[in-house]
Amino acid sequence: MLPRVAPSGEDRRAANQHRAALEALFAPRKEPEPAVESGPRVKTGREAPGRIVLASPPQSDPVAVERQKLLARVLAATGRPAISKAVNDFMKAGHTFPQEQDVYLQLLEHTDEERVQDAIQALTTILAGELPKRRAVLESRLRRIEEFAEEGRTRDAAAHLRRHLGGSPSGRRKDEAVDSASTVAAPPVSATRPTGNGAPEVQEEQ
Repeated sequence: MLPRVAPSGEDRRAANQHRAALEALFAPRKEPEPAVESGPRVKTGREAPGRIVLASPPQSDPVAVERQKLLARVLAATGRPAISKAVNDFMKAGHTFPQEQDVYLQLLEHTDEERVQDAIQALTTILAGELPKRRAVLESRLRRIEEFAEEGRTRDAAAHLRRHLGGSPSGRRKDEAVDSASTVAAPPVSATRPTGNGAPEVQEEQ
């Protein structure tokens, strides 16, 4: 058996080069990496559609929602205690009533006469430009206030409003003008006496 001879350095280099050449020959080829564009990306029709993000619905004003809810309770309440409580809750929350007949028609049933007087004043202003919507109900409540209100100014205000419910707004204004004109005192009438020639002589009052 022949002794084993160790390969020299040149033999090892040659073997390594031969092995590398074989690996390069049989290794799978890699596709070149696409070049990265530095400019803005141009969208094409083949791209997948982006995700649509819907905007959140606008939030309602909580103060307006509360006001509408309390106002609905005022309009839906029946009976003086329930109406008074609904009105007090509405005002306690810091809201103001809209200038509508139905609202102040409810306030006429309040147990506090100060609220009743405010309602009569508001209805007087509203009805100066429009006809009453629920005239029978309005007259009935005004009559009750005339009869049972404790304060005289409350009774007088209710009576005054009830007297001016009839006719159109323009007709009511004419009637008010006639009423005010009729209160003006007429000038004194001069007395006359016949003279000697039969013609009346004007006698001035002293």
